[in-house]
Amino acid sequence: MKALLTVDQLSQYLHKSVASIRSDASRNPQSLPPICRLPGTKRLLWRIEDVENWLAEHVEGVAPPQRPTIAFDDHKPRRGRPTKAEQLARQRQLQTSGTSRGVSSSARA
Repeated sequence: MKALLTVDQLSQYLHKSVASIRSDASRNPQSLPPICRLPGTKRLLWRIEDVENWLAEHVEGVAPPQRPTIAFDDHKPRRGRPTKAEQLARQRQLQTSGTSRGVSSSARA
């Protein structure tokens, strides 16, 4: 088994301050590699393999897996109130379909 990294060593490895690592360990643990806690201690320790794997997962510039594209007409309606843009598009659609049939609002009255 390889040696464990302390907070000071991890701070040098990740180029973060010791204070931010300690803060993140309690407030935002997902922003750090998995912590290796030894039974009966409160020391923050990390296995070098976990740190390297965590860093490899967070490399930018690698293309994420492609999700299948969904055609606009095939989507399910969203829950909740439509956005203003969706409301206006719906109004335009109703106006164009009403005028194409030759029915105007004044003819109904």
